[in-house]
Amino acid sequence: MTCISELDRPATAVAATFILDLGEVAAGDASLVGRKAFHLATLSRSGFDVPPGFCVTTEAFRYCQAAGRGEPVLPAPLREVIVAVWHRSGLTMAAVRSSASEEDAEDASWAGVFPTVLPVTSEGEMLAAVEACFRALHEPSVEQYRGAREQGGRPPAMAVLVQSLIDAEAAGVAFTANPMTGARDEIVINAVPGLGEPLSAGRISGDVFVVGRDGTAKSASITAKPFMLTWEGEVALPRDRAEQRVITEAEVAAVARLATQVERVFGCPQDIEFAIASGRIYLLQARPITGLPGEEPIGDSEIETYLGSERARLATRVEALRRQGRLKGADAIFSNGNVGELLQTPTPMSFGLFRTIFADSGGAIAAGRRMLGYRLDEGSAEGLYELICGQVTFNVEIDARTFDIGLPIGISSILSSIAEDPARASYPEFGLYAQAMSLTEAISAYGEPEGQRRHAVLWQFNAAMRKSARDIYRRYRRDIEPILRRSLEPVPPSFLTSENAALLASFQQRIDHLRQFSCVWFVSAARLAFYFADMVRWRLEQYLGEPALAQQLFQGLEGSLITRQAIELENLAQGRITREAFLRAYGHSSRNELEISLPRLSEEPRNIERMLHDLAASGRQPGNEFQDQQRNRRDAERDVRRRLETQGASKADLRAFFADLRLAQAFLPLRETIKHYYTGEYRVLRETLLEINRRLGWKDDDIFYLDPSEISACFQSREPLAALVCQRRRQRKISALLGGQRRLPPVVFASDMRAIGERPETLESRFLKGTPVAPGTASGRVRLLDNISDEAGRRKQVRGDEIIVTHSANLGLAPMLRMSAGLIVEVGGVLSHAACQARESGIPAVVLAGATSILREGMTISIDGATGRIELLEEMAAS
Repeated sequence: MTCISELDRPATAVAATFILDLGEVAAGDASLVGRKAFHLATLSRSGFDVPPGFCVTTEAFRYCQAAGRGEPVLPAPLREVIVAVWHRSGLTMAAVRSSASEEDAEDASWAGVFPTVLPVTSEGEMLAAVEACFRALHEPSVEQYRGAREQGGRPPAMAVLVQSLIDAEAAGVAFTANPMTGARDEIVINAVPGLGEPLSAGRISGDVFVVGRDGTAKSASITAKPFMLTWEGEVALPRDRAEQRVITEAEVAAVARLATQVERVFGCPQDIEFAIASGRIYLLQARPITGLPGEEPIGDSEIETYLGSERARLATRVEALRRQGRLKGADAIFSNGNVGELLQTPTPMSFGLFRTIFADSGGAIAAGRRMLGYRLDEGSAEGLYELICGQVTFNVEIDARTFDIGLPIGISSILSSIAEDPARASYPEFGLYAQAMSLTEAISAYGEPEGQRRHAVLWQFNAAMRKSARDIYRRYRRDIEPILRRSLEPVPPSFLTSENAALLASFQQRIDHLRQFSCVWFVSAARLAFYFADMVRWRLEQYLGEPALAQQLFQGLEGSLITRQAIELENLAQGRITREAFLRAYGHSSRNELEISLPRLSEEPRNIERMLHDLAASGRQPGNEFQDQQRNRRDAERDVRRRLETQGASKADLRAFFADLRLAQAFLPLRETIKHYYTGEYRVLRETLLEINRRLGWKDDDIFYLDPSEISACFQSREPLAALVCQRRRQRKISALLGGQRRLPPVVFASDMRAIGERPETLESRFLKGTPVAPGTASGRVRLLDNISDEAGRRKQVRGDEIIVTHSANLGLAPMLRMSAGLIVEVGGVLSHAACQARESGIPAVVLAGATSILREGMTISIDGATGRIELLEEMAAS
């Protein structure tokens, strides 16, 4: 199906382009025929009785608008074609129904907003009805309703369904969940004699029947029905018939069965319209029920069933990895320490993309580390990431094996260390994995010959990493960054109007580009950043016994576009750059860019006003503060140099220390910058997914409950996937509930599966001890932010005396950190994005497991980012 841009195309071309028989509507045509017609076409393909008809498409509507200079007037060629199709269809009595692109969504049905015209008996009446439906799209009452819903995205359009009118003996609606109570085990049927229009228009109340899912009658309410609507018009009913039951018990049971079958097709509670004629039940409409009183609550039995299935699934997964030879250690250990900050309770699409891009065979982790000399094959990272109770974790043993430089990995020692101190599983490459060793340490641990060999290999690798770092940095600046910068360019409008196959192919090509290019460079930069940061930490521990001094040396670093975002926001506030320029550079940012279901700043540009307001209210000056951080870092470097010299460090030792430091200082901000670029490609993936979702006629976020591997089949297997979406949505809600209750430990041991789901201990002290990740001290009120649904919290003004407490801090939180006094996160480490951004913002930061449950909004606390100490000063209500 293609769009006509020229208004002088012949009538035959118009016919082929703008009219579709209901039986010709295919999966992916929702945006072309509107949701109402699309849902009926889906049911017809599934074998349900749907009255035949044809659809005047949204492209025809747009064609009419162009021809009428904004007014949807049917041009003569299109009128001729519609009349020809009318006669060819054989329709003699029809209903003409609006089928707008906005109608029949899960969040709003638009019921009664757009017209249905019936009965229609002639070509003239039919053409007038089509034009009436077209005009209705922008009626004042419709615009008022649309404005109240703050619609965004592509402008709305109208399609029109011309459909055979059933000479109904009875008609009505059926809800597969009780619309009054929300009960999912009750089906409510409302019926009237004759056609159903008086019921939908509210002119007759009709009979109401409530039945169970098994068809068992629960109640019946029979009301007086003074008239019925027929083909000939309204017909008064005598009193005895007016008070009769409209449909029999058998028909009630049949309608109930039909409604549940429709629900299975679409995967969520449905509101259907039906008509009964000559013993057959016809479907006239199906749409999601909106405004239910509340989803069925998640009970303890459902949670326990879910936890049991998760424990069993994980045990099966571990056993499979052992059979494949990928796990050999005494225990299997999973940690969310360095991935929990990236994705909290992710949608299936977000986790699937993350795993596919980074860890599947041929993914970015193996490719990026091989570039640096690590001994990996393409499948070395397979099985690295695991979703446990909806939370992302990494398998410690598989992770450790990706650090192979030609020396035994020492898996037993690593796992034993974590068993003794689970906190060591958070960013294990920073202190746990042995990446540096003095000759004395090596000989003491392995004996003289083996110790000397290991020592030599480690430092040969160090020399090779320095060379790789210099080469990669030069190549990045010269060749790679210009390519990555293109990811921030908007996609051309034609991209989202391509055929389904082309759209799917583009989606896969974008994933491949991330896997094979953008994220390979991110992995390389991140590995170099972490490696040299760990070398700095190791040398400080060796020479001074103070590895925590590294924090002061990693603040005020130049070259991070994430740091630049806060400074550019200040420039915007002062009129030094335009809003358009800010959006071009940062419009792809989000509160978590890797959660692809979340809107980007370019989709919600009004949030810039909130950010500007918060910046002004905080009193912070990011530009001046950054200069202060740079001065503090340079002072810390001079102090460290002086102390090293005092301790007797040689000139060679000093050169080695500062060589590693300079590389860490170069690649830590570069890691953030490359992430800034590659998440620009996520914006394109999101736009593609939203377009596919629109063509499928699904709720706006349904597509994010699929895995990337399922996208290629979504147009062919729409109905089974829709049911799967409903199931996964429920599972994610259970996972989010468990996450909020802190019932998944930060480190999971396969030998202790019962710990999955255990309730945490309650707080018994006013002093808490976390992990320090950014230096400094601060006192202030707690500001809780929920990473999954924190829009209400984010609308509140950020104050300079507030300490943000959140699960994790990703790139999108960076501007808020510049306006607050401190940060506490539940997951992360010294090299996490949260820690890096806190240091760049000049605020103290601490990692504290369960912080969002322990600390309450408005309470006053103090934090020390050098020791990890948190003190509860005063319980206060949120102001």
